[in-house]
Amino acid sequence: MRLLEILDIDVDRLQPITQPTQFDKIILPDSSYGGGFTQEYRETIDRLRDFAKKNRTPTSSNKVYYLYGRNQFGEERLAEYFKSKGYDIVSPEKLTLDEQLNLLINADSFASTLGSCAHNSLFLRDSTEVIIIPRSTNFANPYQLVINQVNPLNVNYIDSSLSVYNVRHDSFCFIISKQMREFFGDKFDGYDENDFKTFLDYAKFAMIKKGRSVNPNEVTGYGAVLQDFMERLKQREDLITACDMPPHWEKLRPLLTYQTHVDKHGWDSDWKSEEQISNPLEQKFDIQAIKINFPNQKVYYSVYFNDAEGWSEEVLAPETAGTVGKRKSIFGLRIRFDEAGSKEFDILYRLHKFDDTWTPWAKNGEALYSYGVKLNAIQIKLENKT
Repeated sequence: MRLLEILDIDVDRLQPITQPTQFDKIILPDSSYGGGFTQEYRETIDRLRDFAKKNRTPTSSNKVYYLYGRNQFGEERLAEYFKSKGYDIVSPEKLTLDEQLNLLINADSFASTLGSCAHNSLFLRDSTEVIIIPRSTNFANPYQLVINQVNPLNVNYIDSSLSVYNVRHDSFCFIISKQMREFFGDKFDGYDENDFKTFLDYAKFAMIKKGRSVNPNEVTGYGAVLQDFMERLKQREDLITACDMPPHWEKLRPLLTYQTHVDKHGWDSDWKSEEQISNPLEQKFDIQAIKINFPNQKVYYSVYFNDAEGWSEEVLAPETAGTVGKRKSIFGLRIRFDEAGSKEFDILYRLHKFDDTWTPWAKNGEALYSYGVKLNAIQIKLENKT
């Protein structure tokens, strides 16, 4: 509401729709942002900046660090480093829109990890210094790349992350890197013990609790920086033990995960891992497709439609088996490893049906049918052969 007021929209004319309503005419505005931006988008942002300039009041510092504050290992320590450089540490969700606009329009330097917090650089004055710390090295947030061009800014990306697992919207790990220290003119005397502790906490969470595996592209992106960090970490056996890491933790296998597409609800928002049930058993939404993911292993699978159409084409994980948007139920499943994987694991799977019964377990590519009864859940597990 406050945003609309600042843009001189008569909010008294706005009526919230709280029940089914009919209209003679509906006007849908076109998007002014998405993969690029229009002149109208820039004009809207400039109106907000002009409002902030006109109403600006002094702030305690002209340097601001926006704290993301969740799912980020080591960000608090990163923020403390910026605080030592004269930055005010701000949790933006605790401020009003007017307070945020005032902070940003007064800033000579703005810093944040790459994500939604960094997008607030839209409201800075022209030529303001922007410091962005990527969460990982092989993914550049496409929104920020566009935002950087809406108005002229002095944008700097500084690598201070060690997020090396197969994640895009999960937890991330930040250290006080050599590059970060060099940017501020500090001497780099090697990695701090707290850097190692932060990474080990992150590794324990990502690898052991989440079953993640290292993404080779991430490792390639870091190159010598990551290799140097890991070599130094290996020399701190005392620290690894103190952080309660299991023996050979870096070689733990990832968990197999899977996701189903069901009628009306679409894809489940969360991937399920081994032995978890794909969907609530009490919900009767029939399954139409499945995706499986198991890093570093080749898993093949297909689904059964009906007697007339038979089995779908076999796909390789993490591709989709089944259909999306056609409301076509599946009535069978088969999953197998390639020859190398089958020497290490047995893969077992079963189906839950609308009649509230489970099929028997099948394994290693055996055809499993529900015999015409719709499916509302799938369960998959692995058994080691060695």
